Amino acid sequence: MRIGIVGLPNVGKSSLFNLLTKAGAKVDLYPFTTIEKNVGIVHVPDGRLQKIGELMKPPKLTPATIEFVDIAGLVKGASQGEGLGNKFLAHVRESHLLLHLLRNFPDGSIPHVYEKVDPKRDMEIVNAELAVTDLEIVERTLSKLIKEAKTPETQLRLHALEKVKHALSSGFEPPALNHEELESIKEMGLFIVKPTIYALNCSDSDAVDLSALPKLKNRDVFLFSVILEEELEVFSEAEKCDARRDLHLAEDGPAGIVQKCFDRLNLIRFYTVKGDESRAWSIPKGTKIVDAAGKIHSDFAEGFIKAEVVAYDDLAASGNFHLAKEHGKVRIEGKNYEVKDGDVILIKFKT
Repeated sequence: MRIGIVGLPNVGKSSLFNLLTKAGAKVDLYPFTTIEKNVGIVHVPDGRLQKIGELMKPPKLTPATIEFVDIAGLVKGASQGEGLGNKFLAHVRESHLLLHLLRNFPDGSIPHVYEKVDPKRDMEIVNAELAVTDLEIVERTLSKLIKEAKTPETQLRLHALEKVKHALSSGFEPPALNHEELESIKEMGLFIVKPTIYALNCSDSDAVDLSALPKLKNRDVFLFSVILEEELEVFSEAEKCDARRDLHLAEDGPAGIVQKCFDRLNLIRFYTVKGDESRAWSIPKGTKIVDAAGKIHSDFAEGFIKAEVVAYDDLAASGNFHLAKEHGKVRIEGKNYEVKDGDVILIKFKT
């Protein structure tokens, strides 16, 4: 799954990307430093995997991952080609989730493209540009669909796009689409139906007050400070949490952003403990076990016979897989079993 970090220039996107990925993307004090997209793989924090490692003592622990993409800053008029324009928007459209970063810190050494720091205005500029380019695509597609034969498929798509058009014309709030409607327009990559997390990049010295930003308060915005995190790099985790708490920021810092993205993508984790490696795998909620097996290796899905499954809590309480089996906590499941978050799985398959 891919998360696109979006926002105006000089709001801290590349600095956040570096915090999350340690990729060392170029950071300078002028717009469009990030001409091409930067891509980095981020480990999802996972206390359960650490505990499995303590119990099973494998030589290797491999956490689940999410891909983050740092995309050049968007400016007003991007939908008409301003700034990096269409190139920016194409990179954004490839993402499964948008991490919309907003600046809420004053700093004379880091110029703001609109001079005054105003996260509400910045949010509206970016959302307006995404809405304009979505609306162009929706109207173009609708004009073609209206001329096509009226099949159930085209009717479903027409109905879904009419809802989207109405939503785009009245703001940037996601339309109320059911699963079938969402699937019918999925390949269009419309911004308005992508899950979005708003993150406020705050001061490292002044406590944030969201009551002064009611439009953001209603969006469950994630509060953090890139500058503070860079200053706290050598501190203990407890000291970092104290410093974040003092400024009314999220106590888990950048790790909390990763987990929030994971949750908003409706992902769960299952674990394998075979051989030299204990590993966490991410899959969409509702995945059948035969499809989860295919994520490990295509041979596992093609030759699937059955799976031995134990819940993480039962494994942790028993001490290891063998004892969990003796305690009757290991179940045999067929290919239609729906994997649950925290399942520890051993696949049996024919070669």
